[in-house]
Amino acid sequence: MNFTIPSFSRERRWLRLSVLLLATVAPAAQAVNFESYYGQAEMRDDGQDVKAAKFCPDGGSILVGTRALPDGTTQALATRIRDDGTTLWQRGYSVNGSKQTSANAVVELNDGTGFALTGSVLRDPGVFIYVMRIDCEGKVAWATLLQNQKEDYRAAGYDIIQSVDRGAPAPFGDLIVVGDEVTDPRSGSSFGRIARLTAAGAVTWSQAYSRSDIAFGLRFRAVTENLAASGAPTDLVVGGSAADAGTWNSDRRALMFRVDGGGTPVCNAILGQKGENTDFQGVTPLSLGNYRGETVLVGSTGRVDALADGYAARFSAASCSVKAQSEWMDPEAGNVVAYDVAEVRDADGGPGSVAVTGTLSGHATFGFLLSARLADLGLNSPPGARLFGTQREAPENLYAMDVKSDRFVLAGSTYEDWDGVGDPQDFYFVQTDPAFNTMCSKVWEPRTPVIDLPAKRFSPKVLRLPEYTRVEVRELDADGEGICCERDPPPERCPGVIDNGTVQLGVSSTGYLNVECDPPNPSSGRYGTTLVGLRLMETNADASAPGSPCEGWGVASADLGVTGYTSRCSGTVNMAVGSFSYTLSSAVSTVTIGNTFRVTHQYDPTPITPFLYRVAVTIENIGSVPVLDLRYSRGVDYDVAPNGFSEYITIAGSAAPFVIASYDNGFNSPNPLAAHSGFPGDFVDRGPGDLGAFFDLQLGTLKANEKRTFVTYYGAAPDELNALNALGLVSASVYSLGQPDWDGSGVWPWWPTGAGFGTLGATTGKPNTFMYGVEYRRQ
Repeated sequence: MNFTIPSFSRERRWLRLSVLLLATVAPAAQAVNFESYYGQAEMRDDGQDVKAAKFCPDGGSILVGTRALPDGTTQALATRIRDDGTTLWQRGYSVNGSKQTSANAVVELNDGTGFALTGSVLRDPGVFIYVMRIDCEGKVAWATLLQNQKEDYRAAGYDIIQSVDRGAPAPFGDLIVVGDEVTDPRSGSSFGRIARLTAAGAVTWSQAYSRSDIAFGLRFRAVTENLAASGAPTDLVVGGSAADAGTWNSDRRALMFRVDGGGTPVCNAILGQKGENTDFQGVTPLSLGNYRGETVLVGSTGRVDALADGYAARFSAASCSVKAQSEWMDPEAGNVVAYDVAEVRDADGGPGSVAVTGTLSGHATFGFLLSARLADLGLNSPPGARLFGTQREAPENLYAMDVKSDRFVLAGSTYEDWDGVGDPQDFYFVQTDPAFNTMCSKVWEPRTPVIDLPAKRFSPKVLRLPEYTRVEVRELDADGEGICCERDPPPERCPGVIDNGTVQLGVSSTGYLNVECDPPNPSSGRYGTTLVGLRLMETNADASAPGSPCEGWGVASADLGVTGYTSRCSGTVNMAVGSFSYTLSSAVSTVTIGNTFRVTHQYDPTPITPFLYRVAVTIENIGSVPVLDLRYSRGVDYDVAPNGFSEYITIAGSAAPFVIASYDNGFNSPNPLAAHSGFPGDFVDRGPGDLGAFFDLQLGTLKANEKRTFVTYYGAAPDELNALNALGLVSASVYSLGQPDWDGSGVWPWWPTGAGFGTLGATTGKPNTFMYGVEYRRQ
C-alpha cells in the first residue's frame, strides 16, 4: 500500500504531515488518538486490514476481517469508523449463500464510490477467492467468484489494490487481487494467484503461478503497483513465500515476484538460508528521489526451531535485485513478525522513510509500529518504535496499517475481554498521532543487527484461469464497539494548553511541548496542525507542532549512568508522572526519574515581557548518593510558518561554561547521555533548511536531598527586534531563534500558493520569530 504522508528532508527526518484541508474544512468527527475494539460478545471477530477513508463522505477508516459465530459459520465483516473511534456502520456479508466467508483485505476506490474487499468463500467441495464491491455505506454493488484449477482446491485472496491506469478511459483503475490456491492441505503445496478485474467486476485475466523446479510452489500475500522498465506504473510487485525444499515448515524462503500489467512474469527473487523460514507479508512502492521505482517488502525470518525476527528488504527499480536488508530483534527474545509497510513521504522532497507494523509475541503479545530509514532499513530515531495493547498487557495483534492526513491507523485483533462479558475476540483498531503515540503506547527498542540473506531465482510456470462467476451476497447487520485506551485529548478539551494572550503553549503531563487539542484550532501556514506546541497567537503560527513534534527534554547523572527523557517523538523513558496541573495561563509538571531525580517544570507568564513564558526547572536528588555530573538537555524542531520545514536558525551563548554543546538538529534524542549531532556552536541565520535547536547543559554536582533551580524561556514575537529585546530583558544569554524562509509575499494565513520563499524572514524575523532561552545562575 502507498501513503501520501510526508517524511523528512534528511536521513534523520522521519515524518512530515500535511494537513492543509483541516484549516478550512472541519471533519465530521475530530481526529484523536485512541485504541478501540469492535465486535459482539458471543462472536470471534478477527480484524485483518484497514484503510483510511480519503474519498468517501465523512472520512474516517474502514476495518475488515472475519466474524465467527457460535454455530461455526463465518461472515466477512466490515466496520466503518469515524475519526473519533465511533462507528458509522458495521455489516456482515455471506457470499454466495456460503456458511464460510472470510475477508482479508480492503481498498478504497479513488472515485469516492466505496470499497472493494477480497477473501475466501466455501463452496463445496472447494474454497474460492471472491472480490466484492460495496458503496460508502457498506451496501453491496457486486461480487465475483474466481474459479480454481480444480473444484476441490482451496484458494483465498489476501490483498487487493486499485491500479493507477493513467490515461485509461475508465474513471478509475482496475482491481488487482493476489492470494494462493492450496492443492494439497497435508503438504501445503500451493500456487500463487493474481487476478485483474474491471471496476464492474468482470475478470480481465486470472492466473496461477508455480515453480518449475519444486512442486511445493508459491504463496502470495501482498501486492503493489510500481514502475516498469519503461517508466510506466504498470508492474505488479508481489510479496509472499516460496517453499525451497521438503515441506512448508522448513526451508521456506521470502518471495519477491514481479509481473507486468498483463500478468506476464518479469523477474523474481527468493531470500533465505537452509534451516530457516523467511516470509514477506507486506509491500510498498517508493516514489522519492533516487529511490523512485524501488520497492520495500517486510516480513520475518528465523530458524525453524527458534523465534522469528522482523525482516525487510529493499529492491531496485524495475528489477528483483536486492539493495538493502534489515532485521529487527526484540531485546527480550520475543517473536517479531512485520505484516505491513508504507512509504512515508516528505513534503519538501527528502529521502523519506518507511513505517512498519506487526506483532511482537513471546513474553507478551503486542502490536508494534516502527520507522525505518530507506537507505539501510535501520531503525529511525525519532520516532523509533512503539508498542500497543500495553494497558492491560492483553494479547493484541496488529496486521495492517494506513494513514490519514495526520494520523496512522492500525488494525488487528484483541483477545482481551474489555467489557467483562466473556467476549473471546474483537477487531482491534489503533489511531496514533504523527509520532506513533496513543495514551497507552510504550517505547520499544528493538536491535537491528546486520543481515545479508542470499537471493536466488527460479523459472515460473503460468496457468490462465479465465472462468469466473457473478454471485449474490447476503448482507447482515452487526454491532459492538468500545474504547480500550483513553482518547487523546478527551472530548471537548485541550488539556495543558495555556496562554498569556500573546504566546500559547501546549504543555504535556511530563513537561514537553506539543499536545492534542479538541475542538480543532489548526495553526496557520503551509503545514497547519491541530497539535498545540509553541504558537504566536497574533499569526496563529505554531513552530514546534507541525510535522515532527520533537520538542523535549531529559535529565541525567552522567557519573551514575541514570537518565530519563521525554518528547512526543522519542516517547517517555524511565520517567513517571508525579503530578500535573494547569490553569488558563500556567502549568506545572512534576516527574520522577527512577529513584534518583524529581524534576519540576513550572510554566508561568513573565510580567517583564508578553513575548516569553518563564519555565522554572527544579531538579531534586531523591536518591541516597550524590550526583557528581548533572546533565539537562532540551531541543526543539523548529517549523516556522508560513513555509514550515524551511527556516533560518540562530544560536547564541554556546560558549557559556554550563553549555556542553549546541546544535541545529532538533531531532536529537532528548536523552542527555545519547550521542548528539548537527552543526555546532554559535551561528546567525543558518539556513534555510529543515532545522531546529538543541542544547546540552552541564549543571555540576547535586547532593542527596539537594535541589537546583534554573530558569528557561519559550516564546514568540512578531519580529526579530522584539524577540531579542525580550531575551535581553530576562537576561537569557543562551538562546535560539527560529525564523521563516519568506519573501514577504502572500496574505495571512499564507496558504500554500500564497507565500514565497526568501530572506526577508531571516533579516527581519517577520511575521513571527520563535525562541528558547536559558538564564542559568548557580544556586
